[in-house]
Amino acid sequence: MSAQSNEIVVALARNFTALLQTEMPGWRRAFFRFSADELKYGSIASYERDGKVDLIDPFESGEFYPTMNEMAARLRELMARSESRFCLLLLTVDSSFEYEVSFENADTSRWQITKMNGASGILSV
Repeated sequence: MSAQSNEIVVALARNFTALLQTEMPGWRRAFFRFSADELKYGSIASYERDGKVDLIDPFESGEFYPTMNEMAARLRELMARSESRFCLLLLTVDSSFEYEVSFENADTSRWQITKMNGASGILSV
């Protein structure tokens, strides 16, 4: 990954952690999933707190999703110049400010974050 790509990954983690620290006190672990194809992109995020998992509401999170989507889309374009273009990005952060980013290049159904059909809201593989 290039230095510019690394800077975007750090900015994604910093922005996500800042939202969690200010809006979700007591959070332990959180997930941000960005998916993209040639025509569209979007994201979803969830966090664990007090033994429960909540999704981050796009209507209550201000500019969080537009900002994160813009950064992730930019990262996708940058990485496509020297590596294969990813279709999914998964950012996992924890309350000790550790983070991990994973990329998927083919399987758009991987790492689903949902509460539909009784799912936990964390990750379904």
